[in-house]
Amino acid sequence: MRSHRIPSTRAAAMLFALLGCASGDLTLPADEPGLPAPASLEVVSGDGQQGEPGTVLQDPVVIRVLDDSSRPVRDTPVRFSFLGDLTGAALDPPSILTDEEGRASAVVRLGEVLGEQVVVAEVVGAQVPDLRAQVTAVAVEPDDNGGGKKGDGHGGGDDD
Repeated sequence: MRSHRIPSTRAAAMLFALLGCASGDLTLPADEPGLPAPASLEVVSGDGQQGEPGTVLQDPVVIRVLDDSSRPVRDTPVRFSFLGDLTGAALDPPSILTDEEGRASAVVRLGEVLGEQVVVAEVVGAQVPDLRAQVTAVAVEPDDNGGGKKGDGHGGGDDD
């Protein structure tokens, strides 16, 4: 069996090339200055609201995308969705880019069922696994003091 030897100058050149690739000179897109990578999401507002089933909540859900130094990350795609399938539920817009302050917001229409409804905001294509935040809203029974609201027992019935 014949052994093959690489001449020492070729071996040295290969070694330098390999060391050069591992020396930290490699720049990935997320590592470029001015392009911070999303590292976390925080809920700014809109959590804990209540409303009647099928109605639009008073305030939009607002989240903020932050980098690993807690600075806002702009132009990051965020997708809003409901946890589970809720008939009549809607989010507007369902996806959006963050603004200069790293914020993204969506208007929430509650589903047609009573109870807790969870909205999930997540960074689209995030390098960090599970980069998401949750906001909870509650669909409650209509107020009986509404004077003609659906389900309040006033008018519209066959009470003759």
